[in-house]
Amino acid sequence: MKFVPDLVNAQKGDTITWINKDIVNHDVTEVATGAWTSGILPFGKSWSLVVANSSDYYCSIHVVMIGRIKVD
Repeated sequence: MKFVPDLVNAQKGDTITWINKDIVNHDVTEVATGAWTSGILPFGKSWSLVVANSSDYYCSIHVVMIGRIKVD
C-alpha cells in the first residue's frame, strides 16, 4: 500500500490526478491542515487537484500511505 510515485514534482498551476488501481478504497488528504481531500476513491476512480504549493499528503484510511507534492 503506497502511492506510486510518492513524490510528484510539479509547477504551480499543474493538475495532478490520482487513480485508485488497488482493490480497496483509498483517499488523498493534505497532511498539515486537511486543506483538501479527495473523499473515498473506490477501485478505478480518480481525483484531480490543481496545485499551488508544495504539500504532504496521505491516505486517511491507510495512514502508512504517504506522499509529497514538490512545487518548483
